[in-house]
Amino acid sequence: MTSKTGSSSDLVDSEGAYLGATLKHKNVLRRTINEDVGEEEPLLASDQPGKSPGTEREEGVTKSGAINIATSMIVVSLAMASYSIFSDAMSQWIYVEFENQVLGANASLINSTASNPCVKDNQTDLWAKELDKAQSLASRFSIYAMIVTLLPAFFTNLLLGIYADQIGRRILFLAPLIGLFIRAFVGFVVAFWKLSIYWNFVGMACIGLTGHLPAIFMGIYVYTADNTGHKKSRSFGMVIAQTAINVCFSLSHLAVGYFIDAKGYAWPMFTASVILAFCLVICYFFLKETLETAKKTRKKTFTEGFKEVFSFYITKGKNSNYRRLDFSLLGLVFFLFSTCLGVSIQSMFLMNEPLCWSSIKIGQVTTYQGLLGAFTSLVLMKALQRCLSDDVICIVSLVSAAASRFVLAFAQYDWMIYVAYTVGMFELLLLPIIRAILSRMVPVNNRGSLFASVAVIEVATFVVAGAGFDALYSFTVSFWHGLTYLVIACCVSLATGLMILFTVTVRKRHLTRVVDVQEVSE
Repeated sequence: MTSKTGSSSDLVDSEGAYLGATLKHKNVLRRTINEDVGEEEPLLASDQPGKSPGTEREEGVTKSGAINIATSMIVVSLAMASYSIFSDAMSQWIYVEFENQVLGANASLINSTASNPCVKDNQTDLWAKELDKAQSLASRFSIYAMIVTLLPAFFTNLLLGIYADQIGRRILFLAPLIGLFIRAFVGFVVAFWKLSIYWNFVGMACIGLTGHLPAIFMGIYVYTADNTGHKKSRSFGMVIAQTAINVCFSLSHLAVGYFIDAKGYAWPMFTASVILAFCLVICYFFLKETLETAKKTRKKTFTEGFKEVFSFYITKGKNSNYRRLDFSLLGLVFFLFSTCLGVSIQSMFLMNEPLCWSSIKIGQVTTYQGLLGAFTSLVLMKALQRCLSDDVICIVSLVSAAASRFVLAFAQYDWMIYVAYTVGMFELLLLPIIRAILSRMVPVNNRGSLFASVAVIEVATFVVAGAGFDALYSFTVSFWHGLTYLVIACCVSLATGLMILFTVTVRKRHLTRVVDVQEVSE
């Protein structure tokens, strides 16, 4: 066991430190070293005593680590770009299919296309009611899709997280990529050969059985944590990973708008499946394993792994530093905020009255949102880290997200959509920073289980957002298109309050206690 000492006055200068103590005579930071060593650091990234903000020295990223991160980012960014292409084409195609079902032979009488989705004729009121019905049917279909996809994804993510600590990290990439490929190819077959729309449930079940998006997010963040330093380099590394994903996601939104306008809905789906096949090749042959054999845990039964995944939140661990309150508050913040990302109504919201946007305009505004988020992440993030701790940056991000949804709730004109996305420019910082904070709260051989718990929270979020908010939209679209966004804004406001409570709690503890970041013995 080793110890470090420092004066009380030095600790006062450590702004934003997650935990620390001012003792009467000395301060002690202990670390236990055994076969599987933990990480000796505060739970929140902060400046070192006696140093100005942003000047602390910490473990850097090795050359091999940088190559690993770059490879994983290429794989995940391309995968998310393909998913963006597919999901845009699929969501708009589903709406058009239900529109055709509702209108029947009258579908050819209205001017409703990818270029002009709103009705523009003398019978606007009549057709508008029918199109509201189509929106409602499409939203209900999304609810069924959520159930088919996310029910198996809940259990799959538990298994992937458990076994990622036993057999390695690559499974977190390979499994969801296989599912995404099958989903995209099935969607192409259904759209191209004009099969029943319900055949899509086959692809949805496959993507659920392989973990869906939460699994691939779990992979990129665990992999990034394995290859970065302990403090601000990890927070920034995870923000960079999120930024790379969002930029590719946004640029593909712009491209798919023109693609759909020129070629319809089926060929973008085929393109997405080809990109995903390429990602599988890169992942299988070039992505290296980062979990060393010595760091792998012993084989666990499913029951043991299940308990470990949820133990962070509901049981008092053997190491008193892993506070249930800390994990629970961050988990609730993560859950409430992710409702912003789990809602799938954006395309329907923008395509219909009062906005009536085409696929191209939707792609343009989504690209604007992504590039603005990238600027915030790459340029402003470093500046924020120099003067704010990670927990305060999370609060800024949440306020930004809530304000954005409040504007969307009352949006009637095109410029209001751009204002909403401009106001929300900081929101993309939250999730990677929370993941970075959580990764510092556990040793390396528990990260898979920890991020499995985060993936399960994401799955639950998608269920609530889909079954809850999609249903709310289907019932309220006829009298207030933006009511769902107002409810989301209230949820994010609640998350902001919880994050403030988290910050106050840990800063009070900073004055009274030192944390032992040590490996929990089995």
